[in-house]
Amino acid sequence: MTTETPDLEAELQAVAARCAARWNDRDPAGFQSARLRGLTAGSMTDWGLAGSGVKSKRPPISMAGGIPDAASQPKQGLLRAMERALDVPDDGPLVYGGPLGYEPLRAEIGKYFARDHAEIPGADHFILTNGAAGAIDMAATLLLDRGDVVIAEMPTFAGSLRTFRGHGVEVAGVHLDDEGMRLDQLEARIADLRADGRAPKLIYTIPTYHNPTGVTMSLQRRADLVELAAREGIHILEDTAYNELFFTPERPPTLSAVAGGRGVLTAGTFSKVIATGLRIGWLQAEPALIELLLPGRFDMGNSPLLHRMLHEYMVSGEFAPHVERMRGVYAAKLDALAATLRDAGEPYFEFTQPEGGFFLWLRLRDGLRGRDVQRAGFEEGAIFPPGVGFYPGGDLDGDPEAVRLAYSWTSAADIAAGGERVLAACARVAGG
Repeated sequence: MTTETPDLEAELQAVAARCAARWNDRDPAGFQSARLRGLTAGSMTDWGLAGSGVKSKRPPISMAGGIPDAASQPKQGLLRAMERALDVPDDGPLVYGGPLGYEPLRAEIGKYFARDHAEIPGADHFILTNGAAGAIDMAATLLLDRGDVVIAEMPTFAGSLRTFRGHGVEVAGVHLDDEGMRLDQLEARIADLRADGRAPKLIYTIPTYHNPTGVTMSLQRRADLVELAAREGIHILEDTAYNELFFTPERPPTLSAVAGGRGVLTAGTFSKVIATGLRIGWLQAEPALIELLLPGRFDMGNSPLLHRMLHEYMVSGEFAPHVERMRGVYAAKLDALAATLRDAGEPYFEFTQPEGGFFLWLRLRDGLRGRDVQRAGFEEGAIFPPGVGFYPGGDLDGDPEAVRLAYSWTSAADIAAGGERVLAACARVAGG
């Protein structure tokens, strides 16, 4: 051990004091990159958090984040899978795994999540990512340059809007109807952008159990969309985070399946079907596009240990039954919430009950404003985001005011009470 002399120790303390004094005179904001200036750290909704620390007259019930039901997460099954993942003769789980991620898991993802394809895509069609958010970021890295334009549904997931802004691109919004993205507006938007010399590079959509509205794109609209995009030479980025959480006999086909795997990049995740803390997702695309993406990966990949654990869990036979159980859990929660809101909420809002996913979108009536209802909800003990935060331009662009309720995380015992608090918040605002 090196022993410092008293004189040297004093000098080191003086150096530290002088450095601190010099840095104290400089504003850290002056060193921030131009790319980050004007961005925020993200809201509670952007990060998918349930919310805490809200002042209310009783313990709050959160309907804010799209988080899987805590009581139903398969902790024991994952623990057994982890033991099997570690019980191998090599060091594979504990060393770097390369840029694409664990090949057997990629192959298994294709078999399960892309089972609607005429020919099941193999492992070379997938790159493993930090959740669906990481997949969206990778797609943006691959296809977009600063100043480019992305066309997205309006409203759409606020976290994806933040990702696109972080890449320095503009997001142009297209409204939804009850069949999904309006293609008449999409065509007009593309034409206007081209006339202005700004060809859009990407169409971002959440076609199945949309976040935040819950709308599911019709099969005809899916077919028309992929044909339009192919004709225009614009890639589609399809966000499938909620696809497996269907309350009908089966889910609609992915856009990738409809398009025969061409011209569509698909972002998927284990976050919604198992747990958000796993942070494992994927980007599915043509192998040539996956190869072109690799030069833009600098994070040394994801955790090989978690990849192997998830593979063990999928092939064990426990994964598919777990997802089936989750469909029942969420369908029951949605039914309970909708039953609480349907009749009593008629003076304040309207909604269309979705066929899957995590969210109920309340379109407010009679001049009620989403931010006002949100604030009243805090006071009543209910946490949820206003609709305006899901719009690319930060305004509703003619759509009605709204709030989004996530019924996934709220316990079955609290879901009706949460709905009652939303009703109380609306009544409070309506009464002035």
